[in-house]
Amino acid sequence: MLKIEIHELATQEFDDAIEWYEHQARGLGKRFKNTVIKQIKKVQNNPSWFLKEDETLYKAYVPKFPYKILFTFDEDKIVIWAIASMSRKPWYWQSRMS
Repeated sequence: MLKIEIHELATQEFDDAIEWYEHQARGLGKRFKNTVIKQIKKVQNNPSWFLKEDETLYKAYVPKFPYKILFTFDEDKIVIWAIASMSRKPWYWQSRMS
């Protein structure tokens, strides 16, 4: 199984989204968190199964939430660059990959 590495800004996005959802409805933040973690485990088990965002970047949609997990991978690890809200400006996170 490939190692998962999450960019620090992606971690912050994730934490902020959990907090935002929890403020919307009690327990919704926890449900979002669990759904994202479950999707990350699916990515870890078979990263090439997911759709490509571009030549090297893959995306995994988060079920029941308007988010996607953007990642790259090689033979050693998976790097999650963003846990992105699909309502935000596209490609706002792209500079992280430099």
